[in-house]
Amino acid sequence: MKVNIVGSGIGGSGIGALLANVGFDVELFEKNSLPGGRFCTYEREGFHIDVGCHIIANCENGTCGEILNQIGMPIQWTYVRNPRPVFHFMGKFINFPKDIPKLNLPNKDVSGLLKMLATINQLKESEIEKYDDMDVRSFISEYTTDPRVRSLFGFIIGLYFVAPDFQTSVGEWIYCQKEIQRFKSSGLPIGGTISIPKTYCKCIEKNGGKIHLNTPVKKIVVEDNKATGIELHDGTFIPSDIVISNAGIKATVNQLVGRKYFPSDYVKLVDSYQYSLATIMVKVALKRKITNEKFIMYVASENLEEFADIMYKKEIPEKHVMVMIPIISNLDPTAAPEGKQLLIAGAGAPANPEQGNCNYKKWEEAILNSLRDIFPDIDDAILWIDTTTPMDIKKFAGEEGVVIGISQIVGQVGKNRPKQELPIENLYCCCADTGSRHIGGELAAESALRLFSKLKNKTIGS
Repeated sequence: MKVNIVGSGIGGSGIGALLANVGFDVELFEKNSLPGGRFCTYEREGFHIDVGCHIIANCENGTCGEILNQIGMPIQWTYVRNPRPVFHFMGKFINFPKDIPKLNLPNKDVSGLLKMLATINQLKESEIEKYDDMDVRSFISEYTTDPRVRSLFGFIIGLYFVAPDFQTSVGEWIYCQKEIQRFKSSGLPIGGTISIPKTYCKCIEKNGGKIHLNTPVKKIVVEDNKATGIELHDGTFIPSDIVISNAGIKATVNQLVGRKYFPSDYVKLVDSYQYSLATIMVKVALKRKITNEKFIMYVASENLEEFADIMYKKEIPEKHVMVMIPIISNLDPTAAPEGKQLLIAGAGAPANPEQGNCNYKKWEEAILNSLRDIFPDIDDAILWIDTTTPMDIKKFAGEEGVVIGISQIVGQVGKNRPKQELPIENLYCCCADTGSRHIGGELAAESALRLFSKLKNKTIGS
């Protein structure tokens, strides 16, 4: 059975590898010169730099690793351990939750926080769904109202889902948190995040499939309410029995297929989905090693409302108040030349001028000032800086330059996630948008695993 796949992100390359591995004739089309979408890695002066700012939640124990296991092509992983992740919170390094006493919380908030953590730990997976329609801020406020606790958890929510705590689903957070605690294997693949989609693509080619880079698809061809193939920009039509889009549900409906092919109620539903937020990622190459840490979470504000107000309504702050900082070369020594160091600082920023101030040069400087707060002498060690803005992500991966795609907020998780099956025969969407639970790339990989379970026994005419 012939399958055309549009896009080589984790969902597209993942489902392609799974299908090719069991005998499907897979042909994958990628508009960029490298595979992987947001999981792409590029090279500059001997440094290997991820397009995005990543820590993968569960590595080989997660859904990305499960695909690698199923196709029999494991890769090498490195973990955020020894040392473990650390907060730089209001000027102090703290391990959370071990260092709760350092916050000097009132007794009622300490007991409330401990009770909340116990409640989460005791929940069974079958009980989590009942929390899907509650937001994280409301949930936490039942146990503690201390703004410092909210700031810490607000950072974690932003780290996982790139969404605000007052919108993010508690059920989604609890599921992902329990999974991370169970596996204790957060980290990165050796060789950069591209190692994952590149291995998936190797599996496709190993099994006789084809990978076309620098080959954007103009449209998915639909005849008599059935997807029959894809058309390239030069007019070439490539037929197939199944078409799978990795482009995201909105782009698939609005650009690749066209709204006229779908029922009006379905188009309204697709229009109603909200994206996650966007980030700006400052990649800093250093001439020498400045830290032994592997992952720093920088928080410089106790007031999340004030932070949101600054981001979208006021002037760009002197320092960004929440920054995710994986020190990539401390995780993966192959990421930087010997004796040098690479870190990435990722933080929220407006995705377009309608959302707020999009002077990304000023946002870059705000993030650098946050880094100076942690490393006062960092400027003396900087070789160069390479910044990826939401506009860069928009050009590279679409979806308005946001990080994940359809956001994991209340009303858009669990049974309310976009469906993989579109109301057109033989057409599917496989990406983070259609993933159920999980974080980032693992959300997309879960979508690939679930779609594979539906398609693996499919034959022509079935």
